[in-house]
Amino acid sequence: MVPSRTTTPASGSMARGISEHSWHRTHPLSLIFDIYGWGRWIIGFVVSMLVVFSRFHLSFRLVCAITAATLIVGVVFRVAAWSARRYRLDDDALTVRSGLFTTTRTTIPYDHMHAVNVSSPMILRPFGLVTMTVDSGGSSDGSSITLSAVPATLPDRLERLRRDATANCDMPRACADGTVTEGDAVTEGDADDHDGRGGAAERILVFRASIRDTLLFAVTDLGFLAALAVLYGFVQNLRDVVPGNVYDSAQDSVIRLSTHSTLSIVLTIVLVLASMLVISIVRSLMRYYRFEVWRRGGELIIVRGLVTRKSVTIPVRHIQTVTIRQSVLRRLLHLSSVQVGLATTGASHDDEDRRMHGGILPVIADRRLYGTLRNMLPEWDLARPRVRRTARGLGRYLLLAPLLGTLVAVTAIVIGVTAFAAYRASQTGIPMTAATLSDGADSDSLMGAFRVLWLLWLALIPASLGGYLVLCHWMKLHSEGYALLDDGRIVVTGARGVGFVTMFTHRSRIQCVLRRVLPWRVAAGVESLDLPLFVMNGYSWLRFSVIRSDEVQRLHDWASGAGEASGPVRDRG
Repeated sequence: MVPSRTTTPASGSMARGISEHSWHRTHPLSLIFDIYGWGRWIIGFVVSMLVVFSRFHLSFRLVCAITAATLIVGVVFRVAAWSARRYRLDDDALTVRSGLFTTTRTTIPYDHMHAVNVSSPMILRPFGLVTMTVDSGGSSDGSSITLSAVPATLPDRLERLRRDATANCDMPRACADGTVTEGDAVTEGDADDHDGRGGAAERILVFRASIRDTLLFAVTDLGFLAALAVLYGFVQNLRDVVPGNVYDSAQDSVIRLSTHSTLSIVLTIVLVLASMLVISIVRSLMRYYRFEVWRRGGELIIVRGLVTRKSVTIPVRHIQTVTIRQSVLRRLLHLSSVQVGLATTGASHDDEDRRMHGGILPVIADRRLYGTLRNMLPEWDLARPRVRRTARGLGRYLLLAPLLGTLVAVTAIVIGVTAFAAYRASQTGIPMTAATLSDGADSDSLMGAFRVLWLLWLALIPASLGGYLVLCHWMKLHSEGYALLDDGRIVVTGARGVGFVTMFTHRSRIQCVLRRVLPWRVAAGVESLDLPLFVMNGYSWLRFSVIRSDEVQRLHDWASGAGEASGPVRDRG
């Protein structure tokens, strides 16, 4: 159900004695977060405007006046917006009022709240304040409420109101998201959140990452290499701000220093990679320091962070999939990471939170993996599966196409460059190996010195792309498979890119069955199969790139529930 965007009168009595009908304003420290978020945008805007103003030859005083006016107006607007923002705890809902010219009231009933997430930045801790995000599970505007710099007791109080409202709900399916199946009765899951005496269930620590685990995650997280592209883009953007002669002089100095000799090139590469690795370690410590997973009744509570401690609540009944991921490096080191797939997008607002949404184990040794998961999610009864390999013996259907495509592309480049070199050589009367792009009139220019055969290096582009595709398909060939478990569950293994994936899910989470077959595969009885899932984060499908038709039919019958009268179909490991 979508949270209301209008004021709803409080209904019911004061029997619980916990209603507050007065409006409250967040602490003035919340202005720091508002101005910081606005400042990240305005700094780029001001720098761009300075570049534009420089082309109009405006006076320095006028430019400073425009910049100061922009900053002052922005700060005044943020202060006015903060003063107009209020929140209130009603008998049955949390209401937030905001807006300067148009007043907007956002109301989320307690029984529609999926989670109350908390972050505790270091700047707020001395004042006993936190930032709280109330998630209703939707993705539309107003589906979540974020309140910065509120009393640290408010999230606990709101959590109790949410549990009481959900436990007292007479219609179980109206108290949770619409994706809950009949097998996941909400009343049972919510009953687990209470100790039987009307109190909240006790929190039990099920996992805590050590410093060693965090360092292992940082060292094996190859995503830090993407920071090189960001750094390169930042350096290129400096050209618009720094004078051209200064930029070119600095660039030439760096290039000469780093390419002076073979040793300097090697040292430069090592220095850059070491710097990126240090950045990765620092970022990992900032995100995952004292990473903890707690179990509280029917909920998982993820707590992490060094400077800002964040607490994220995941209702177990909303988990659609459990995905175990391994990069090639982590597979060699016997390490894994685990993410749960959810039917809601959550209340994450920045890219980093969206990427980490649903992550319950950043890195863990394989020998501890399934024991930890059983303690964390006993409802799923996770164990190491014995899968049926579906791509075994079908390598030609996976590898032939990328190999032929790569061979054709490389051959075309080689033939084209060789033919062009022979043509240039016949026109200039020189050997083909000495043919250049120019007619020889200006041998000192770049075109006159560039040999045509040097273009053969272009063949590395399709060769690299083709090699990557062949590697990905080879990994699928040796990893794709499945096992049918008890209680309508399935585990599917495979590869995504250059990483290995193991996914557990339930038949009720599968939306449909998509079978595809190419004309030249019909006679061999080879198809492709997709089983889409209703998952808003992470992988949202079970995929078999090549699979025999009899296996496809077996999975089709299982997914559609055919033959249940004669007993469930399952594989015993």
